[in-house]
This record gives sequence, structure tokens and C-alpha cells, in this order.
Amino acid sequence: MDYSSASAYIYAKMSGMLKNTFVGKNSVRLFNAKSLSELWELIFKSPVPQIPEILLANKIETEAVKLFVRQYTKLLQNYSKPDNFLIELLGRFDVENIKVISAALSVGEQTAPRVIRLGEYSSLDYDAWPDIKKITAGSRFSWYDKIPAEDERFLLDFKLDLEEIRFLWKSVNKVSDSSRKILVDFYQKFFSMQNMLWALRLKVYYKMSQQDILKRLFYVGEEPSADDPICKFACEILPKSIDNFEDWENWRFANLLNPHEDGSVWNVDPMWIEQRIRFGETKRVEKLFHENSMTYASLVMFYILKLQELDCIRAATEGLRLNVGKEEAMYVAGVSAEE
Repeated sequence: MDYSSASAYIYAKMSGMLKNTFVGKNSVRLFNAKSLSELWELIFKSPVPQIPEILLANKIETEAVKLFVRQYTKLLQNYSKPDNFLIELLGRFDVENIKVISAALSVGEQTAPRVIRLGEYSSLDYDAWPDIKKITAGSRFSWYDKIPAEDERFLLDFKLDLEEIRFLWKSVNKVSDSSRKILVDFYQKFFSMQNMLWALRLKVYYKMSQQDILKRLFYVGEEPSADDPICKFACEILPKSIDNFEDWENWRFANLLNPHEDGSVWNVDPMWIEQRIRFGETKRVEKLFHENSMTYASLVMFYILKLQELDCIRAATEGLRLNVGKEEAMYVAGVSAEE
């Protein structure tokens, strides 16, 4: 289809699909399920596989991702020539697949692990298992050409994530329709907030120094610094003391802070802040989806909403598998009980 016809058709299809997507207040239904079998039937509307519960949990998560990839790629195929950014969003699955393959090879697994197949949109040759050099050959991940030692994998995982962010940033700045600025602004804030949360975790949980954290930030320019488009928020929190509320009370995101009471011990809580960010994100993405109905931005927002759904499905599945309470599982997923 031509751009206009495809955009109208895709928006209509996505609008119908989102009515049944488990985001916002509809996601609470996932956490109301009393068993993994009930959760399967709710999500897939099909008979429950006759497998042990422990395997069912993994199958729910895997099949949910497969379903999303099928839905997204089917929508994408309505464009005769989709924008590169729409295709490159799927690269995150190749990145996660490389991590899974690397982990399996580094511990001597003989059987190929389960990966998410992207069909024509994949840059990797998964049938070349167990030769990782052949798996990544010809892709932008061709540098990942050997099995890493266990202590190397963290650094290589970070390199994969950094490369993916930098690649997407360059790509979103080249979006070919009128939604380019909207998408650039969205991803600048999205990457900036994720970077800030990453810096908070390193600061609070690993007690890293400012300089050590700075070296581990994601960036899209030449180096991580306060001048980088996605580093500013993270750099702002580096000099702050994690147990001094006065350092944080005038912070630009002070409304996200965990509660403080005069005279009581207080520490900034990265998990609390992350959940507060998630609580407001769905409504913002839904708003952008509807406001940009005839542009690439609507499909991108659909993609993001579906990723949020996957997070909720994982949290609900793990909650049932580990016998975690409904409220705790919802909190992990960033779902408000008042949705």
C-alpha cells in the first residue's frame, strides 16, 4: 500500500487490537488470574498446553513475545517501503538473542537455546549454531565473533545495549515522515530516563563513585557527559548524597521520590522512582498514539505499548510461579492498583 492508505489501515487495526491489550487498567486482569493455566487462557484464548507448571510459566512468556512479533511484523508489511526505524526497532530482539546464545555457549550448552525469530527482519543466522562467528556474520554485530568467558559477558552485554541505543538514536533522527521531531523528543526523554535509573542503581546498590558511574552511562555522542543528549538527567544525580533528602528536594523529578518524613532515616529508592515513572508512561504513550494516527509515530507507540504489555505478562507469570502477592507483582510491573 502507499503511505497514506497503509497508515490509515494500520491505525484502524492497531486501535482494535489495543482494546484487548493488557496495558493500563486492562492489565489488572492479568494479576487477577489465580493460576498459570487461567493466565494462559486469558492471554491466548486457547486450550492450556499439557505440560508441567514450571514449563508453562516459561511458555507463556515465550509465546507472548512470539505473538507480539507476529502482530508487529504483520502491520509493518502493509507499508510497501516502511521507514528503516520501524524495522530497526526489532533489533532489540536480536540483541537479547545474542545474549541468550552467548550465555548458553559460555557454559557449554550443546543444544541451541530458544530464541525469538524475526524472519526476514532478522540480521542473524540462527541456523549456524553453535558457531557464533557465523551467527553474527554480515550483521552489525559481526564484532561479536567468539564465545566470551563468564567474566567478560557483562561488558559485552553492556556494549550490545550501548550499540543498540546509539544505532536507534541515529535512526530515529532520520525518520522520513512528519513525526520525526515527535519521535526524537520521545526517545530523547525515554533514553534519558532509563540512563538516570541506571545511574541510580549503580549509585545506590553498587556504591559506585561519580567517575565510575559516568564511564558506565549510555550515550549517543562522542562520550558520556552532561552535554550528551541522553546523559543530562543521569549526570545531575551523580553528586547527590543517597541519604540526604535536602540534596533531592529541589530535583527536577522530586515528585517521583519515595516519601520522606522529618527526623526519620531516608534513602533515595531507585525501585520506587522507576515504578512512579512507569505509572505515568502508559497514558503518555496512548496519548501520542492517538494524536499521531496517520504517521509512523502511531506504530512506534503501539510497539511501546505492546512492550509494556510483555512486562506485565512477565510480572504476572513470575508472581504466580513464585507465589508472590498480587499487589507486589503489580508493583514490579509498574501497574497502579487504581488504574
